[in-house]
Amino acid sequence: MVLTWLHIIKVFLIIIYIQSVLVKLTTSSNPQDWRVIEALAEEHPYVVALLSSTKDYICTGSIISKKSILTSGSCVSYEPKYVVISAAMYNKKINNELVFDVAYTKLHGDYIFDLKTTDPNVTRMHSNIGLVFVSRPVLELFVNAADIGNYYASELKEKRLVAVGYGRLGTTDTVALQQQAYHQTPCTNPKWYYCVCGIEYSTYTKTYTYEFGIGAPVLFGSELVGITATPCGTLSMKNLGIKYNIFTVIGPYLPWIDKSQTNSTIVIKMRTNSNGVERLTMNEHFIILLVISKALG
Repeated sequence: MVLTWLHIIKVFLIIIYIQSVLVKLTTSSNPQDWRVIEALAEEHPYVVALLSSTKDYICTGSIISKKSILTSGSCVSYEPKYVVISAAMYNKKINNELVFDVAYTKLHGDYIFDLKTTDPNVTRMHSNIGLVFVSRPVLELFVNAADIGNYYASELKEKRLVAVGYGRLGTTDTVALQQQAYHQTPCTNPKWYYCVCGIEYSTYTKTYTYEFGIGAPVLFGSELVGITATPCGTLSMKNLGIKYNIFTVIGPYLPWIDKSQTNSTIVIKMRTNSNGVERLTMNEHFIILLVISKALG
């Protein structure tokens, strides 16, 4: 039998595949293992870090279009000023080319987030979703946007969900990508609207030591279906010693997301074209557009 180039290529690809599987099997789940962190960054290039005005990490988000980042409403309320993309790890020494200025943010009009009390009869959460818009396109750096899944809470029943976000490494100021797998279970609190809860799988799927990932994407397969409402590793069923998290399902909010992104295109173009308009609020932008349209009509 004569080996053709096609046969040789096939054999070569099979060897590469086997080696990649072996690497995954032998890679530890230690969150400080660079192989774990790099693998997460390669698999989820759309995951970003949201920073404060002092460039400290505050939340995780997901790129969903050229200029928009999806995150939780509570993260938007922290008023992020910068976005870091394509970074497996982040500290203040990072290359500034990966840091993007935030143009403005948008919080859902029905946003309620009151989970600070330990009494489950008092806690409330509704429309915990927000958008962060950057001043220059993030996808110009060949970063793929997340695949959005259109699911409701009932459709995610008993599904395996994975949260991927940034978390602190040890006692350092460095944060790195981490993940945790969850087994979806219904949320029993009637005041948590459009939410599902997830019970953590056993520790072999765990790649975090400290809490991580508030605002991080929740994945069903390769699709982004939710947003973490609280940092992974913070909530637990005290009587059973089981950790869980609350996820906002984004399916019901897709029309709002689409509308917000459409409106943002108008605002960003006006900011770019005029220094005077740049300082105006969103409402003032639309008032100006309305006056112009009436004048031309």
